[in-house]
Amino acid sequence: MTQKNSIIADELLEIAKKSTDKESYQVMHKTQLYRIGVGARVTSPDASFFIEVIINLSDETKKVDLTKLENTTRFLRILQTRKYTLIYEDENCIQCETTKSSQDLNEEYLSIKKLLETQLT
Repeated sequence: MTQKNSIIADELLEIAKKSTDKESYQVMHKTQLYRIGVGARVTSPDASFFIEVIINLSDETKKVDLTKLENTTRFLRILQTRKYTLIYEDENCIQCETTKSSQDLNEEYLSIKKLLETQLT
């Protein structure tokens, strides 16, 4: 498990400005079940900040765990009510993303992290 405690929006923005794809990304918390990351995108003349949650639908055994899927569905519904977009990704994952202001980025990250710890562990 990896974990970072602070989000520095100004640093994300500066990295995005210098990047060829005008985006920066930092993994904040990662387990076998999920990953939370934050980032910045620069689109002339504006910039935006986002939070991304990647949910793994199964572990490396590929066995179906119905209880885990039920918990995941509950969590995804919570994210949907919070205006996250939900997209299937390759390798049995769902990508969830929302845009936040730089001031709200850390609060949203901590809130989502707490939700994940209670819903999916």
